[in-house]
Amino acid sequence: MDGLPEYVIRVASSDHDLRQILTLQSANLPNVLWTNERQAQGFVTLRHDLALLREMNTPHAHIIATPKGSDEVVAYALAMLQRFRGRLPALDPMFQRLDRLDYHGRQLSSVRWYVMGQVCVAKAHRGRGLVERLYAEHRARMSSHFDLMITEIDLANRRSIRAHEKAGFEKLHEYRSESGEQWVMVVRDLRGSE
Repeated sequence: MDGLPEYVIRVASSDHDLRQILTLQSANLPNVLWTNERQAQGFVTLRHDLALLREMNTPHAHIIATPKGSDEVVAYALAMLQRFRGRLPALDPMFQRLDRLDYHGRQLSSVRWYVMGQVCVAKAHRGRGLVERLYAEHRARMSSHFDLMITEIDLANRRSIRAHEKAGFEKLHEYRSESGEQWVMVVRDLRGSE
């Protein structure tokens, strides 16, 4: 594969995995990135703690990518069930809006959905299809339990918006937060064909 590493896509199964997720998350928060880096490379918005990440990892585990032969987490996609609403106050506006939205004419309250809590790929491993592979694994593991996977993206995060479009997400709703940021909610139907 031209010297590029092969990757193992798997579930987070230990505190070591979860700590590695937190390390990668911390390196990609807006306050540690230069403005031009945020614009070009994207960013993650929320910081989790180990206890919450551990709790969110059950019963549906987070999906991670590691280079073959290594235990270094170089990409992750978090699973967040509706029961975690209120645990991260910054997500309250998203959950409140989801209560009122519909998807293809059906109220979201009448379908099974969960929030893809955050996706991130380490800088050195970007552009290798890991976002699509993480989401394919989410779909494989979650489609028997849920109809839809939903997430929201800061509109300033153009790289993330493009990655989600490429991974099969479609726009569900757009809004401006009370603090002035523009957000877009996107949805991926887990029931249809790839």
